[in-house]
Amino acid sequence: MYRHQPAPQPATLDLPVQHRGAAVRAASYQEADNTIEIVWTTGAKVRRVSWVDGPYDEELEVSASAVRLDRLNAGAPFLNTHASADLADVIGAVVPGSARIERGKGVARVQLSDAPADADIVAKIKNGVIRNISVGYRVHTVMVTERDGEPPLHSVIDWEPLEISAVPIPADPGAQVRSEAETFPATISKGGRKMPAANPNPAPAAVEAERVRNDIIADLATRTGQVALGKEHIASGTTVEEFRRVLVERLAEDQERDFPSNGARHLGVPATVSDDSLDHRRARAMESAIAHRVDPARFKLEAGAEHYMSSSLLDLARRSIEDRGGRTYGMSKMQIASEALAQRSGLHSTSDFPTILSNVAGKSLRAAYDAVPQTFRPLVREVTVPDFKDVTRASISEAPQFEKVNEHGEFKRGSMSEGAEKYRIATFGKIIGITRQALVNDDLDAFGRIPRAFGIQAAQLESDVVWAQLLANPTMGDNAALFHANHGNLLTSGAIGATTVGEARLKMGLQTGLDGKTVLNLTPSYLIVPKALEIQALTFLATISPTQQNDAVASVLKNLTLIAEPRLDLGVARYNIAGDQHSYYFAAAPAYVDLIELAYLEGAQGVYTETKQGFDVDGVEIKVRLDVGAKVIDWRGLSKNPYSG
Repeated sequence: MYRHQPAPQPATLDLPVQHRGAAVRAASYQEADNTIEIVWTTGAKVRRVSWVDGPYDEELEVSASAVRLDRLNAGAPFLNTHASADLADVIGAVVPGSARIERGKGVARVQLSDAPADADIVAKIKNGVIRNISVGYRVHTVMVTERDGEPPLHSVIDWEPLEISAVPIPADPGAQVRSEAETFPATISKGGRKMPAANPNPAPAAVEAERVRNDIIADLATRTGQVALGKEHIASGTTVEEFRRVLVERLAEDQERDFPSNGARHLGVPATVSDDSLDHRRARAMESAIAHRVDPARFKLEAGAEHYMSSSLLDLARRSIEDRGGRTYGMSKMQIASEALAQRSGLHSTSDFPTILSNVAGKSLRAAYDAVPQTFRPLVREVTVPDFKDVTRASISEAPQFEKVNEHGEFKRGSMSEGAEKYRIATFGKIIGITRQALVNDDLDAFGRIPRAFGIQAAQLESDVVWAQLLANPTMGDNAALFHANHGNLLTSGAIGATTVGEARLKMGLQTGLDGKTVLNLTPSYLIVPKALEIQALTFLATISPTQQNDAVASVLKNLTLIAEPRLDLGVARYNIAGDQHSYYFAAAPAYVDLIELAYLEGAQGVYTETKQGFDVDGVEIKVRLDVGAKVIDWRGLSKNPYSG
């Protein structure tokens, strides 16, 4: 558990086994029982590097309350340089009950091996040639303190030694390379107080730089399963940048060997990345941080995102490149932006940044799309269609009437009457470009305002498609217009009032099924008006009161739900359909009769985005697409009053 002061919401991370250097007390060797006393920790401050936080200083609290000694006192292993892949790696064991805390130091007595294979190492320990000790431990609780001008201080106040090793160099980062990258959960809280910059670390700068180099190389090698390669380059003094290049080449060679490029399977580098991988969690945290900067109220920070809140888009681009083994040293801002947005064949991409940015833009777009009010929603039934061919939608009438079955008689088969309406969906869309300039300028409009505008346009398109059906008065499957005297749904012109509403109830209630016999008994549930008539409609509905003795229809008229839509006034410019500020409509509840069907392409319901390397723009292009169509299916639940004012 990581703690700040004060501690906000915690987040759980998996932390690797850590290692610390200490010393052997050669003079304490006892020939009789082949044991030697060691100091396995002093708690001294050590510079470390986290792949999430970057550099930080770690300081162990060495006290009886902070150190869990159970494992050591149960006979924890004494290993050769933290190796644990084989029993031969064990060169001794902690004497049970000997581990203790003395004056701020961790002390224990170790029983050395007397096996011939271990004789050389044991002899060097007894003679004082090997005198460096490193402890491998698990962190349980850490208090994190931010410091001005320095990396944060991680004060470990609850930790558990797991094993002790003899090592060539105390606090040797190379010793962190283990055959299994074992990790343990810890809880991290961020956002605590800062403390003034402390005095510089007394260790020479060159030594600290070397430790950081070794830390990074060891971590890279462990995560990619190239432990031996990491040890080799730690020893040879290879720089981090050069090791990343060598590592990528080695991984590519291994991939080509296991999955030849002429084979049926081709994977990028790294070969596989699971959703729970560190790379995926880091990319998700970057995505959350950018989205939160774009719209703090709508997008909350996810775990780990707080680490990137102060980073510019260019900083995140640089980090994304380096996390994938790329090098940015000496690059200009524009070069970093170009590299981060580049798509490569084979290796997929030099970074995860194109995906991160397109996801943020997609979130902004979808959020705006979902937030736009659409007055048509109560009137439609959403469906999906498999392709762009004509859809033949049957308006199914009532089931055939039951017939009496005489004694010993047979049941007769019935058939359903159908009326067919045809329509098809169409594709609408635009392309958003995310350019190098947007990254260099830290321009959040490319991920906020612009995608939001596209999302709003997608929602407006759906409204255009639906309301155009009423305004266009389309020809139905029987070759008559939607609102036509033959359909019994074209009312007598008149202002909104009890008389006109009463006529709508009468005509809708007299509608019959497709067989012309069955009574549907429909009633208007919605009063649909242009904005110009909204106040008139509200006034009419407000004056209806079931408590008035002289208003016999008050209770039934009160059930009308008002829908006011500006497209009825203005028309739908997309389809060159004029509006009408005076006509108004009635609709039954769609649960009882088909009204309007709103169709999307299967697998792409609502607004859909996809990303590719830009051709028209110098960067990444995001295609925003909407595959949609609408059609009135049955006229029986709709009626129109062609009022002229």
